[in-house]
Amino acid sequence: MTQVTINGKIYNIPEVDFDTICQLEENGVYLLNMDRKNPKIATMVRGIVAWIMGVEPEQASREIQAHIQNGGNIGDIITAASEAVTSSGFFNRNPQESSNKTVPYEGNREQRRRNKKSRSNTAPSQKS
Repeated sequence: MTQVTINGKIYNIPEVDFDTICQLEENGVYLLNMDRKNPKIATMVRGIVAWIMGVEPEQASREIQAHIQNGGNIGDIITAASEAVTSSGFFNRNPQESSNKTVPYEGNREQRRRNKKSRSNTAPSQKS
């Protein structure tokens, strides 16, 4: 389990699962888009700290502020959170356990079948 120290107190970072991702998104943290440039780093850190500490974002902001004022480094929080994410079962599944089977979307299969059938019945007439 990954740990992070904030204001001299050690916190265990919980396992990241799908519910965690949803909770983090509600706090402005978008883990599924981490490969894109995120201009809201402060919001992201605040959301992660709120999740780790189990507090509201406003309380997390105060804790981060005190952490920095007392000589703490915000980069340590980001590093610990990143380690927790990359080691989580949600983002780090065993490829051999996955069937890698793609299931096509079939929501409009009946409509596609009708369209295909109607196209095959609309050949130009062959008038002589």
